[in-house]
Amino acid sequence: MMSLIEQIKNGKLWRYLGGVHPQENKTQSTSLAITTARIPKHLIIPVKQHIGQGGKILVAIGDRVLKGQPLTASDSFMTVPVHAPTSGVIEHIAQYPSTHPSATPEIAIKLVCDQLDDAIPAQQALDYKQLSTAELQQHISQSGVAGMGGAGFPTAVKLSDRQPIEFLLINAAECEPYITSDDVLMRERADDIILGIEILRHMIKPALCVIGIEDNKSDAAQALETAINKLKLNDDIVVHKVPTKYPNGGEKQLIKMLTGKEISKGQIPAQSGIVMQNVGTVYAVKQAIIDRQPLLSRIVTLTGKAFPQPCNVQVLIGTPIKALLDEFECNEDKAAAIIYGGPMMGFTLPHAQFSLTKTGNCILTPIKDEIPQVREPDACIRCGECAEACPVDLLPQQLHWYSQAKDVKKLADYNLMDCIECGACSYVCPSQIPLVHQYRIAKVEVRESDAELAAAAIAKERFEKRNERLALEKAQREQRQKEAAEKRRATAKATTGEDPVKAAMERIQKAKAAEQAADGQASKGSAVADAIARAKAKKAAASSNAAAVPDNAAVIAERKARKAAARAQREAESSQPAAVTTSPAIEAKKAAVADAIARAKAKKLAAQANTVTPTTDEADSPAPAVDAKKAAVAAAIARAKAKKLAAQANTVTPATDEAESPAPAVDAKKAAVAAAIARAKAKKLAAQENTVPPTIDEAESPAAVDAKKAAVAAAIARAKAKKLAAQENTVTPTTDEADSPAPAVDAKKAAVAAAIARAKAKKLAAQANTVTPTTDEADSPAPAVDAKKAAVAAAIARAKAKKLAAQENTAATTTKDSVSVEKNDSSDTVQTTEPVDKKKAAIAAAIAKAKAKKLAQLGDK
Repeated sequence: MMSLIEQIKNGKLWRYLGGVHPQENKTQSTSLAITTARIPKHLIIPVKQHIGQGGKILVAIGDRVLKGQPLTASDSFMTVPVHAPTSGVIEHIAQYPSTHPSATPEIAIKLVCDQLDDAIPAQQALDYKQLSTAELQQHISQSGVAGMGGAGFPTAVKLSDRQPIEFLLINAAECEPYITSDDVLMRERADDIILGIEILRHMIKPALCVIGIEDNKSDAAQALETAINKLKLNDDIVVHKVPTKYPNGGEKQLIKMLTGKEISKGQIPAQSGIVMQNVGTVYAVKQAIIDRQPLLSRIVTLTGKAFPQPCNVQVLIGTPIKALLDEFECNEDKAAAIIYGGPMMGFTLPHAQFSLTKTGNCILTPIKDEIPQVREPDACIRCGECAEACPVDLLPQQLHWYSQAKDVKKLADYNLMDCIECGACSYVCPSQIPLVHQYRIAKVEVRESDAELAAAAIAKERFEKRNERLALEKAQREQRQKEAAEKRRATAKATTGEDPVKAAMERIQKAKAAEQAADGQASKGSAVADAIARAKAKKAAASSNAAAVPDNAAVIAERKARKAAARAQREAESSQPAAVTTSPAIEAKKAAVADAIARAKAKKLAAQANTVTPTTDEADSPAPAVDAKKAAVAAAIARAKAKKLAAQANTVTPATDEAESPAPAVDAKKAAVAAAIARAKAKKLAAQENTVPPTIDEAESPAAVDAKKAAVAAAIARAKAKKLAAQENTVTPTTDEADSPAPAVDAKKAAVAAAIARAKAKKLAAQANTVTPTTDEADSPAPAVDAKKAAVAAAIARAKAKKLAAQENTAATTTKDSVSVEKNDSSDTVQTTEPVDKKKAAIAAAIAKAKAKKLAQLGDK
C-alpha cells in the first residue's frame, strides 16, 4: 500500500463538499505585465493590518521618515510592524475608517510623500542556510510580513519548528473570479517564489512541498515547474493542478484536496503536520531575507469594465484607492460600484478614500451590465441552496438570523468563526441577501464580546486575589494586635498584681448598674408628674368645654329615648303572637297614666329650676338653662319608661273572657288618682313660683322661659295623645265582648286630658302673675308671648276634643247594633257613651275658652 506522500506525488486529489462555479473573468487583466504605480501625494498607513495586536508607534507628527523605516515596533510575533513605503513627513496620527466591511475606526498614520523616495541604507542579503529558524522568524517578523492571501495572519508564527511538519503547501489556486495578481506574479517571478519556498523548507523541514494551482493557470504552472527543474528540486517540490472550482483557495479546502486531511474545529494545520502559505507571502519572505526589504508594496489587480485597460500593478501600502482610480483612468461615473477584493469575498466601498492594506489584492469596478442588478434583498425563503454550497458544511441560514439578532452565543454555537467568508452562500442566494457582509460584521462583534469576557475574567481574578490579600493582611494585623494586647495585659498584671481587663469590666458593670438605678428613679418620678399633668389637662379641658361648648346632652338623650322606645315597641309587636289580642282599653289607660306622671315630673323639675335666684345685675345666669336641660332629660327618661311599661302591657294576654269587665273601673280609679296627684303638684309648683321674687333688671324673665318649656311639654303630651288615639283606632277587637268598654275608656282619657289642660293653664296663669317688671323701660314681652301660647294651646285642645269626638263616632258605627249585657254582678244596663263624650268635649272647650280669656286679660294688663 502506497504511503500518503507517494499518493500525492502520483497526483492523487481528494474532494470536499460544496463549492460553486462562477464565471471567471480573468483573461482581461493577464494580457499586460506588472506595472508600478506612481507615488501618491499622501499615504494612510493603518497601524494594524493583520490578525493580532498593533505595534507601538515610533514616530510623531512632523517627523520625516525614509523608505523602509519602521513606524511601529514589534515585541512579539503576533505584533507585526508597519514601515514607511516611501519618504515623507508625518502629518497626522489619528483614527481613520478601516478598510473593512464594518469600517471600524482604527489608528492610522498619514504620511505626506515628498516624491524623493529616499530609503534607509541597504543591507546585505542573509544566508538563510546559516541561520536558525528562530533567527529567520525574527527577521520575517521585523519585516512586517503577514498573510497576503486575505487572512493577514502573521507569517513568522506559522514557521515554528517546535513540532514536526510533514507537508508544506503553497496556495496558488487563486480561485476567485477577476483576480489575477498571483497568476501574473507566478508567471513573471517564479524563480523568486521557488527561492522563497526554499527558505521556508529550511525553516520547517517538511517531508514534501506541494504547490496547488488551478488548471486554468497553465502558464503559471509551467513557469513554476521550469523554476523547480532549474534548481533540481523535483523530488522535494511538486506542482498539482486541481480542477477549477470556487473556493479551492480556502485553506481547509485546499488541504483536503491535496492531502485528504481534514482540520478539526479549533485546530490549526500545524497540529496535523501541515503549513500553508500563499504565493504572495512566499514572495514577501524572499524579499525580507534575500533582498532585506520589508513589506512596503504588493501586487494589486485593477479590473472591471470601468477601467479602460485592466492590469496588475505594484502598489505602495497605504495608497488611497482614489489615487489608483485616477492614475489608471477609471470611469467612476460608469462604474456600478467600487469593490475592494473580488466579487465573491470582496465588499463594496462607500467612497474611494480608503487606503490599500497588506491583504488587499484587487480593486474591481464593474459596470451595470457586468454584475447582477443590485436591489434590496428579499426575505429568506429557506430554500437551502446556501447550505449546499457552503464548503465548510455550516448552516448559513441560521447564521443569518442570529447575526441579524446580534445573538453572540448562538453565533458561537453555530460555528460562525469557522466561516471562511468565501461568499458561495451569497452567490447562490435567490433573495440576494448579503450573507458574507453580515458574517463579517458579526465576527467583529463576537471578537469584541470575547475580549470583554476575557477582560472581565482578568478583572475578576485580580479582584479575588486582592480580596485574599486584604483578608490575609487583616488577619495578620489582628494577630499582631492580639499579641500586643496580651503582652500589655501580662505586663500590667505583673506590675499591679491585678488583671486590668477584669478590673475594667467590673468598673463598667458598676457604672452601668448606677446608671440604670438613676434612670429608674427618674422614670418613676417622671411617670407620676406625667399622670398629674394629664389629670390637670383633662380638668382644664372639661372646664373650658363646659364654659364654651353648649350642652346638647338633653337633646341627645331625648333622641336616644325615642329611638329606644320605638325599637322596644317594634320588638314587642314582632314578638306578640298572632292569635293573641290585647285589650285596647287597658293599653290606652296605662299609656295615659304613664304620660300624665311623666308630665307631672317634668313640671316639678321646671318649678325647681324657677326657684333659683340670679345674684348678679348683668345677664341671666346659665344655671336655669342647665336645670331645664336636666329636667328635659328626666322627662325623656320618664317617657321612655312609660313607653316600656306600655310595651310590656301590650304583651299581657287575658286568660278568660270574664277578666275584661272589671278592668275599666280599676283603670278609671287609677286615672282619677293620677289626675288628682297631677293637679296637687301643679298647685304646689304655682305656690312655690309665687314666692320667688325676680331680681333681674335686664334681659328676659325666667318665667317666660318656663312658659316656653311648659308649652313645649304640652305640645309633646298632645302629640303622644294623638299617637295613642291613632293606635287605638287601628286596634280591631277579635271578640264581641271587647266592644262595650271602649267608649268608657275614651271618656276617661278625655277627662284625663282635660285635667292636664286645666293644670297647664293654672301653671301658666301663676307664672304670668309672678312676672313683675323692675325697670322703667318698656313692658316685658313675656305676657304677650304667653297669651299667644295660651291661644295656641286652646286651639290645640279644641282640635283634640273634636278629633276624639270623631274617633268615638267612628268606633260607635263599627260596633254591633246592640250592646251586650254584662254579667249578673255588674250594673243592670250599660248606657251609650256618645252623649257623655259630647258633654265632656263641650266642657273641655269651655275650659279652654275661659283659659284663653284669662290669659288675654293678663296680657292687656
